[in-house]
Amino acid sequence: MKTRHFLVASLSILMVGNIQNGLFAEGKILHISLQTRDPKTNQVITRTEDVDASKIGVVIVDPWNYHWCMTACERVSAMVPRWNKSLEVARKMGMPIIWCPSDVIGSYSGYPQRERVLGMKLLSVPKEREMLKAKFIAPVGMCMCGPGINCIVNYGWDGMNPDLYLADNDFIASSTEEVYTLLKDRDITHVIYMGLHTNVCLYEKPGALQYMWQAGLNCMLARDINDAITNYNPDTGFTPDNGTIQTDEDLELAGITTINVVDEWRKSGLWNDKWIVETVRITPWGKLNRPYFFKESVTVTLTTPWLKDAEIHYTLDGSKPKNNSPVYKDPLSITSTASLQTAAFRNGKLISIPTDAYFVLLPPEPPKPNLYLDDSDYILDPYGNISSTYEACFWLPKTGKSYENQKLRVRGKVYEKGLGFRAPSAVRYELKPEYERFVAKAGIDDNLLDHELGRNLVMHCSVVFRVFIDGKMMAESPIMRISQEPWCFDVIIPNGSRYINLVCMDAGSRNILDLGNWVDAGFCIK
Repeated sequence: MKTRHFLVASLSILMVGNIQNGLFAEGKILHISLQTRDPKTNQVITRTEDVDASKIGVVIVDPWNYHWCMTACERVSAMVPRWNKSLEVARKMGMPIIWCPSDVIGSYSGYPQRERVLGMKLLSVPKEREMLKAKFIAPVGMCMCGPGINCIVNYGWDGMNPDLYLADNDFIASSTEEVYTLLKDRDITHVIYMGLHTNVCLYEKPGALQYMWQAGLNCMLARDINDAITNYNPDTGFTPDNGTIQTDEDLELAGITTINVVDEWRKSGLWNDKWIVETVRITPWGKLNRPYFFKESVTVTLTTPWLKDAEIHYTLDGSKPKNNSPVYKDPLSITSTASLQTAAFRNGKLISIPTDAYFVLLPPEPPKPNLYLDDSDYILDPYGNISSTYEACFWLPKTGKSYENQKLRVRGKVYEKGLGFRAPSAVRYELKPEYERFVAKAGIDDNLLDHELGRNLVMHCSVVFRVFIDGKMMAESPIMRISQEPWCFDVIIPNGSRYINLVCMDAGSRNILDLGNWVDAGFCIK
């Protein structure tokens, strides 16, 4: 495994005038030490440059609110506290902040930050030098969760991370021409790039780094606020942090300068060390509302890439970690459902924002039923039995197909038998003495992926499946999301039981896209 040798960039601010009301007076000069690498020897090269802070802009690429890979998604959230405070300082120095959310730009129609950009007269983007030629060598996987159950590609995001602070005077841009025009209109010569995924989106999406480089602007990568799409291999110790470090080095080899923004703000007296903005990063990273499912065991790695001399403490029972909780030393092998809580300490003092993850052991595969639900009649709710008008108040399931009359699909597999639901809804069946067990699988319906891989939609699908017998809940799934492994049910039916109720309920969002399927569902006969 390759390690990175940091030569910390230094940046100091020489001010002409005083700071008044949190804003700098005119004439602020940044004395910047920029880091690159020798393409032949890979040795770090630093150089210093004096730049007027008013000549610097910040461009942020694709900080989405969702990703098909749950680990990739949570790593964005992990950067947000550091991100928000860094931008707060940048705004005080008068740096324009330009957000480039690409795929989800349509979600910002009507936002003043977007409409101001649409009102500009655009400039043509020149080609002052050859396109940047970066060779990214870090291994890339479609899922960064590791060797377990992979996340399946979809385009479900529909906005930027909601915890990122969008200021009134910021800009939201969608094209290379818009970004270039915003920078040139403000006489910007240097651009700090932040965002993800560095080796794909931040590098090559519209308005991204390679185009501003080609246009002649001095591009700087914030190596402490970017994340690459790579992979996780616990056997070799390779983590997404390693992949991002390698990607940053690849850009330095191509001639892109990097800085550590927070270190520079701190050295310049602009960073308050009382701010706690770092988090422990977890790989793989499931959450309570999007659990990481595993079979037998999962190897979990904890890292603190921007905290020096940190001691990570953790718990596995959902309790808040303290400085006397177990200390993380080696990757954790989790073999049962666990609610992981983590925090970093130094000399017994908390120095990070606590983070959490949720890991769920999948139950064993149930047997196929002797009698499928498809061959039985369910009982309507008493209200629905009053009249057809009242029956129309319910989202009644479809038999042998999804709620939207498609094939029954869960995680890419088609099932011939089952019921398609829209949550919240339920059906009830009369139990017979010969019924011994209820067996089934249940999961989110996959048909939404057929149109543009679920673009702008599938992040909203979330359901919980429950089984009740005579009013008592006998089994429950975790929150289920798109393309997860189906949850398996194998419920013993107590003697003398009268009714079983199968529920597909929303997980709190109450969204019409909460479509769930009970498949291979029915009864095992004594």
